[in-house]
Amino acid sequence: MDLADPAVVRGVMRRFQIRFQRRWGQNFLADRATLERLVDNLELEPGERVLEVGPGLGVLTVELARRVASVIGVEIDPACVRALKLTTRDFPNVSILEGDILRTPAGDLLESPYRVIGNIPYNLTGALIVHLLEESRTASRIDLVVQREVAERLAAPAGSWSLATLGVRVYGTPELRMVIGKQAFIPPPDVGSALLRIVPDPVPALPAVELPAFFSFVTPFFQARRKQLAFVMARGLSVSHVEARRRLAIIGIDPARRAETLEIAEWKRLFEKERVNWRLDTIQAR
Repeated sequence: MDLADPAVVRGVMRRFQIRFQRRWGQNFLADRATLERLVDNLELEPGERVLEVGPGLGVLTVELARRVASVIGVEIDPACVRALKLTTRDFPNVSILEGDILRTPAGDLLESPYRVIGNIPYNLTGALIVHLLEESRTASRIDLVVQREVAERLAAPAGSWSLATLGVRVYGTPELRMVIGKQAFIPPPDVGSALLRIVPDPVPALPAVELPAFFSFVTPFFQARRKQLAFVMARGLSVSHVEARRRLAIIGIDPARRAETLEIAEWKRLFEKERVNWRLDTIQAR
C-alpha cells in the first residue's frame, strides 16, 4: 500500500470516512517524488526517537518508522487515528496518541534526545513553534512543513528580520530546507509550502524568566519598523533624540539602523542595558 499514491489516499479516506477538516489544516501529502525529497532532507538516523505532529493517514509515519528507532504520532482527528491503526500495523515501533499537540507536553512523551517532525496545520504554526521551543526538554531538532512565506520570514538572513524571526532566534537557528509545490497535496493548499528546520540552541540566548520582559521591550521597535532605532529609544526612555543616539552609540549600535537589521546578540545587549529604564506601556507611531 503506497500512501503517497493519490488513489490509495482517497481509498483510505473512503474506508474510514475521513473528511478534510479546514480547522485542522488537513492537506495530505500524496506525491512519491516529493515524499522522497522530504525524507532525504530530514537526514534521519537509525537510533533516533521521533515525535510526529499530525501524522494524518501515515504517509510520512511509515517512512520514519523504516529509518528511526521509534515514532510517536499525535493526531487530533479520531477518524485518522483509526486509519493509522491500519496503515502503521506492520511497524511495532510506531505508537499513535489521539490528542491536541498544543495541549500535549511533547518533552514528556520521549526520552532525550528526540526530534519533532510534522506536516502541520498552517494556521497553528506560530503557536506550535512556541509550544515546542518552550518545552522543559526541548527537541534536538524540529522539522515542520509550513507555509512557504512563513518559512522564508523565519529563516530570513540578518537585515530583514521580523518580530517572529527574532522570536525563533532567541531559541535557536531556523533554516528553510526545501520548497514544496501545492500539487503535492490532496487537496492542494491555497499557498506554497516549505520544510522549515529549527535547531534549538543548547543554551538559549535569554533565560526563560526574562523572555516576557524581552518581548515587551522589542515589540515597540518592530511596531515602528520604518523608524530609526533612536526614535523608538527616545520615546521608550522618555529622553531626547540626542540622548537616545548617545546611549545606542555607547553599546556599539548605529542609531540610524532599524529594528529589522539587528541580530540577536545586539538585541540582547540593548535589552540588558536599557530594560530597567524602559516604559513598557509606550505606544509607538506606526
